Amino acid sequence: MRRCAVAQISLIPSDHFFVEKQTNKFTMPAMHYHHAFELYYLVKGEREYFIENKFFKVSAGDVVLIPKGMLHRTAGKGATRFLVYFSKDFLSTFFTPAATPFLHTGEPLVFRPDDTARAQLSLLFQTLLSEYQKTGGTPSAEQDGTLAGYLYQILFTISHAPNAYVPHSYTDDRIARVIQYINENYGQIGDIEQIASHFFISKFHLCRIFNKNLGIPLVTYLNTIRIREACRMMKAGNVNLTEIAMRCGFNSSSYFCKVFKSERGISPTQYKRQLRQSK
Repeated sequence: MRRCAVAQISLIPSDHFFVEKQTNKFTMPAMHYHHAFELYYLVKGEREYFIENKFFKVSAGDVVLIPKGMLHRTAGKGATRFLVYFSKDFLSTFFTPAATPFLHTGEPLVFRPDDTARAQLSLLFQTLLSEYQKTGGTPSAEQDGTLAGYLYQILFTISHAPNAYVPHSYTDDRIARVIQYINENYGQIGDIEQIASHFFISKFHLCRIFNKNLGIPLVTYLNTIRIREACRMMKAGNVNLTEIAMRCGFNSSSYFCKVFKSERGISPTQYKRQLRQSK
């Protein structure tokens, strides 16, 4: 993950499969995303998750599943949790799409088990970690099958067992509404003043509460959404970069290239070249 003086949204590379158990005593400094699914099991403590444009308060026993590429951040004091990263390809080697419909919804899931399911999940997560540790971090094909089997049992449980989770209202729901507005209108937003005017608050106050709640400047979030859409457009078809920049809300190609390189570490031209080579 890149480090810089200004908080930014970061892409955190994730392995094909990885699992750990850890006690965190801090709030994540900024929003981030992965090119893999994130599975989070809270053993002890409480955390607040922000995922895409929604807030979730999670307690001990809760499980959170976040699809790849989805912006998120956790906050709160000390907590002990299991964290699993896995790619869709990892499971598709052993299970068909028909057997894993819960991976194709594109929506985050927060699951609160009853006592029976909680005991099952606790055992499954601990077994999954133990089996992974036996591999030394580099599982063989046979060990991958074992890991995939335990992972599948966890995913099946949180997708089919009774879910007792009840969403909580957030103390400042304006942030969620601002996020939704940006996600739906990023191509037509001219500046931050336009967003502030839409919500009848000052630009200064909007930027302050946004940074306070998410740990990043509002303009950083806006540009990340724009760059994410630009990448999707480059993957989808043969659209020239100038048109992509305009559609995504950038007022000039040079500014688009500058923001893109800051966000992705390479220029848009280099990114398109990588796409062609991967195909």
